[in-house]
Amino acid sequence: MKRLKIAVVGTGGRARAHLNTIPKLEPIYQLVGVCDIDKNRAAETAQRMSVSGYTDVETLIEAESPDLILITVPPDGHHIITEIAASHGVHVITETSISTTLPCADRMIDAAARYGIKLEVAENVWRWPHERLKRKIVDAGLIGEITHAHLWYTSGSYHGMNAIRMLVQSEAVRVLGHAKAIGGTSWEVGIVEFENGVSLVYELPTRRRGNYWEIDGTKGSIVGNELLLYRETGTEIYPIQTITTERDGVTVIDYARVDTDPPVIWENPLKAFGLADADDVARGAELHSIYRAIVEDVEPEYGAVNGRTDQEILIAIRESARNGGRPIDLPLTEITGHEENLHREYHEKYGIHPFDTIDKQKSILFPQRGVVWAARR
Repeated sequence: MKRLKIAVVGTGGRARAHLNTIPKLEPIYQLVGVCDIDKNRAAETAQRMSVSGYTDVETLIEAESPDLILITVPPDGHHIITEIAASHGVHVITETSISTTLPCADRMIDAAARYGIKLEVAENVWRWPHERLKRKIVDAGLIGEITHAHLWYTSGSYHGMNAIRMLVQSEAVRVLGHAKAIGGTSWEVGIVEFENGVSLVYELPTRRRGNYWEIDGTKGSIVGNELLLYRETGTEIYPIQTITTERDGVTVIDYARVDTDPPVIWENPLKAFGLADADDVARGAELHSIYRAIVEDVEPEYGAVNGRTDQEILIAIRESARNGGRPIDLPLTEITGHEENLHREYHEKYGIHPFDTIDKQKSILFPQRGVVWAARR
């Protein structure tokens, strides 16, 4: 089995989660370095992981020759790091969202195509065991034809769009959005129409529900983590279960199931790696996807286009709200005012435009070159 060299750019909270998962994938990955513009965080993380730490992406690439870079910095930095990595022939997996705007996402996709590298998005929600099982339930026809869906999401609502799209299995064609401030908190609601006739009602934020979604069909519904089947004798309720086993003293997710007749089961194909919880399983699947794409020269399991589509729906909802609830058709054919505002904010924050040359952006975003902590090899 070929082992790829991986480096992580960004050492914040999401990076720490990935750095917990990567060592479990030791048969297919070797961590060779970490990078952060904060030299203290880079040094601390590098020492903890026994690798070298860097404050500059290109220095890391030149020193470590990674096959793959995992980007875990805020989304407004994803496009420039992707282009830097791609220009050196290094494959990329990036945390969500793919980028803040579609032109920035397109810059990433274009760079990947231009330099012939693989680009994956680390979207975790649809990769959770319960969500994989929900897809199998839908595919088995247990809830019949899907009619509508409801989504409540407290943050990162592109995750919710991802969850719904993977179950509805259709593309959004039209949205309406509304937003207002309530007690100092921004509130938004959207209606999304899909090509197959399904409608989605979306709301953010909601303290009462948190991140939660429901899928309704002609024969039943999936409500949170319960399957409801409508029978002539009444509604049958089946909990969606996660089954774990012990492997070398570690609790590992084995499979998810719902005990219908016959039962529907999703078995974790990566359980041999000792992935402990739902998000650990999802991170393992993300990394396995880009590994397989690189080694077998196939497309990633999810890919940048899907990541872009998740974000496009949310952008369209916010553009509709910005324009007083005017309906927006999808796909978007031109840059929105919402995205132009984000580009202006980028310029105010960094002093450069998101579409300035790669050299200009590197000089601003990565002003410190060199190694900040060198591990003993």
